[in-house]
Amino acid sequence: MKNRIVVISLVIVLLLMLLIVDTYALFETNGSGIKDLDIANWIIKVNNVNVSQSDTVTLSNFTYSTTTHTENGYFAPGMSAMFDVEIDASEAEVSVAYDLVIDDTNIEAYPNMHFSVKNMNTNETINENEYNGVILLNDSNRVVTLRIILEWDDILEYDDSDTTLNGSELEFTIDANFEQYLGE
Repeated sequence: MKNRIVVISLVIVLLLMLLIVDTYALFETNGSGIKDLDIANWIIKVNNVNVSQSDTVTLSNFTYSTTTHTENGYFAPGMSAMFDVEIDASEAEVSVAYDLVIDDTNIEAYPNMHFSVKNMNTNETINENEYNGVILLNDSNRVVTLRIILEWDDILEYDDSDTTLNGSELEFTIDANFEQYLGE
């Protein structure tokens, strides 16, 4: 009788194990495959150069306003100088966020000189040395032109400090930073 119970128990355990193994086999999936993932193009051109870097510009890169009191090609109080930065994201296959920062440490000692940035596409002007924006993937125009403007106000109280710039060349670093825009 005892042997019979042991044999029946073993048979039940074996049947139970077969049932469990068979159940797990229903949920097992074996498969393999190869998938090529396409990576979006990341081509951004600044003034027709594929670049994401910092660039140093001098006043010789700027276009000066004209005045009857100053010879052409010279920058003086009461004038402005402009430099266009064109950001072309037409070949990028993603939305692009950009940030331009103008290092104005060379003119910190001259409170009558200041930068502003004008978005030529929207006519928006900000009176700061930093400008940021987004070029969306589905924008009809994926080229943004930003005009960097340096104003030199002719203020009598700064005449002494203005004369220290005679014959010197001002340089400014413009940092251009780009990243993929993921939205909010």
